[in-house]
Amino acid sequence: MIKAISVSILFILVIAFVFQNQEIFLHEFLIAYDIKISSFDNKSVSNSLLLAGSFLLGVVICLVSIGLSSISKSVEINELKKKINTLEKAALSKEVK
Repeated sequence: MIKAISVSILFILVIAFVFQNQEIFLHEFLIAYDIKISSFDNKSVSNSLLLAGSFLLGVVICLVSIGLSSISKSVEINELKKKINTLEKAALSKEVK
């Protein structure tokens, strides 16, 4: 219930912000892009598209970094589990003798 109310309030605040600042979101920039593979000159891009693109790029970078971190942690966990198993087997074999 609290989550639904907070999401609703956040949605209303975002809508109010967008309507009050429409001029900023509708402003267009001229972008020139030139690299060896492709290029274009003076292409008009809206500010909202730039904001959305940079947000999505940030999300992708975060997901990749989180994924790499979790992969390295899972590899380390598997190695530690193997060490635990070998130590337990060694301890059991010493107890049996």
